[in-house]
Amino acid sequence: MKKLLIALYLILLNCYSIEAEAAFDPISPTVLITGSNRGLGLEFSRQYAAANWNVIATCRNPKKAKELQLLAEEYNQVAVEKMDVTSQSEVDLVASAYHDQPIDVLLNNAGIYGVIEKQTLGTFDFEELKRVFDVNTIGSLRVSEAFLENVKSSDQKKIISLGGGMGTPTIGGMFGGHYFMKMSKAAHLSAMGTMQADVEEAGIIITMISPGRVDTQLMRDSGWTGKSISAEKSASLVISLIERLEPEMKGRLVMYNGMIIPW
Repeated sequence: MKKLLIALYLILLNCYSIEAEAAFDPISPTVLITGSNRGLGLEFSRQYAAANWNVIATCRNPKKAKELQLLAEEYNQVAVEKMDVTSQSEVDLVASAYHDQPIDVLLNNAGIYGVIEKQTLGTFDFEELKRVFDVNTIGSLRVSEAFLENVKSSDQKKIISLGGGMGTPTIGGMFGGHYFMKMSKAAHLSAMGTMQADVEEAGIIITMISPGRVDTQLMRDSGWTGKSISAEKSASLVISLIERLEPEMKGRLVMYNGMIIPW
C-alpha cells in the first residue's frame, strides 16, 4: 500500500512539474532555489523571475508560502515545489520530475541557525546539533548530488551555496559560542570544496557566497543586533556576483562584494 501511494504521488508530482515546465521559456536560463518561502530565498525567486529566468522555487510547505504562491501567479515561469532538503525521498521526487530540465544555477539557500542556548558551552543539546547539520551541511550536499546531472547539462553550470563565513577560523574564531552553526558551516565548506574537485572536468563551478549580515529570520535567530542589509540588496549583489564568477572563485568562499575569504 505504501509503495502504491508513493507511486501515485510521483505521478501527480510529475504531472504538476510537466505543467510548470511547459510554461518555462526554453531560451531562458533556469535556477533552482531551496528555502524559497521567505527571506533571501523568496527575494532570489522574485529577482530571478523579474529577470525572465525559469525558477524552480522549493520549500518545505508550499501551502503556507503565501508570498511565493503569489509570485508564481504573477510569473508563469515560476514553479513552486515541495522539497525538504533533509528528506531524501522528497529531493529524489523533485529530481525525478525535472530529470530532463537543465539547471544553470543551483542555489543552496536553505539553512537554519539553531537555538543559541542549545549550542552554548555548558548547555549543549546534541539533538540540536544533528538538526543544524541535517539542514546546513547534509541538505546542501544531498541537493547538489541529486541535481548534478541537471547542472552538467546546462549552459552556465553553477552550484552556489550561501554562507560559510562562520565556519572559517578567521571569522568563527573571533568569538565564542554558536558551536553548531560554526561546525555545520565548516563541514559545508569542506563538502562543497571537495565536490568542486570531483566535478572540475565537467566544467561545473561551485562557489560558496557569503551574503553579508542580512535582515532575515536567520540573522535574528543569531542574536545579531548590529547593522544589516536588506534581503533585496543582498540578493541583488549575490546574483550579480553569480553572473560574473571568476575561475579563481571555484571551490572558494567569496563575499557578496567579490572578496575571497581564506579558509
